[in-house]
Parts: sequence; structure tokens; C-alpha cells
Amino acid sequence: MLPFASLLLLAPTQVAAPPQDLPEVDAKTLPGVPGPLVPHYPDPSRGPGSDGMEAAIRTRARRGVNIPAAALPPGSVRVKDRIADISGWRAYRIEVPAGGGFKVRLHGNHQAWFVVKVLNRWGTLEEGMLQNRIPTGNPEASYRNPKAEPNTVFIVVDTTMTPVQGEEYTLTITRN
Repeated sequence: MLPFASLLLLAPTQVAAPPQDLPEVDAKTLPGVPGPLVPHYPDPSRGPGSDGMEAAIRTRARRGVNIPAAALPPGSVRVKDRIADISGWRAYRIEVPAGGGFKVRLHGNHQAWFVVKVLNRWGTLEEGMLQNRIPTGNPEASYRNPKAEPNTVFIVVDTTMTPVQGEEYTLTITRN
């Protein structure tokens, strides 16, 4: 019988890649739109080992009214983007038809450094928004519109580390 440590060596070491059959969009080409109000959840970068000076700068950078956002095109798509500044977050507006839904998954070199949430325009949760309640290192979320009319929601990409400016990622948005 192999010891547990040896079994870990046999486990696959490749990170799951995003599906290649979806159209790919560079986030720089997406139109900017007003994002959701700044949510009042705890900053995920705060915790053991966080630098006090960087945390203070990040806190000041996150003191706006809205999170910077871009409008997503209709249909399933892959969006290539990066964290642009020290605030460590970015939002994407998505229109969801009545009864429709989507799943979003982030892929990147440091996936565990990211948190993905779905929020309404007020920066809060509402019915139909499923979140990763237990951090698994898989930054993903989903939404199912329970309303009888279309709804606008926001995908928020947040970071768990403070010095992440320039960190690239790909969001895979699969609509259903």
C-alpha cells in the first residue's frame, strides 16, 4: 500500500483549462458601464500574513461608490482580463433573461488568489445567486433568474492577495 504522500504525487498536476470552443473577448474592448455599489462584505485579502500598509492602501482604493465594470456581450463567452489596480476587484454586467442562468469560472496561474461572486446592482445577494460558501480554490459562481422578467446582475472578481496588479485571468461564462 502506498503512503498518502506518494498518492499525491500520482495525482494529475495540470490545472483544468478553459473550454476552447467559446468566442474569446479581450476585456479592453468591452464597453465600460456603472458597476454595482461597493459591497459590504469583508475584504478577502485581510487575514493572517497580510501586510498592514498594503491593506490600508487597498482599503482606501476600495472606498468608491461603484466597482469598475464592463458590459458582457450576449451568449457564452471567454473574457481575458487582468487586475488593473490595487483595489483588486473588477465587475462585469450581464443581462439574464427570465428563467435563464449562467455559470462563471475563473482560470489563471494563481486561481486560489481569486474569489468570484454574483451580486445585484446594490452589491448584495438575491434569490438565485449561488456562491462558493466553502473556499475550494475553484473561483466560480452561478446564477438562475427566478423572476418573470429579464434581470441585470454583476459578476464580481475579487482577490485574496493585496499585491496582484497585472495578474491575468480568463473568465468562462456559460449561459443556459
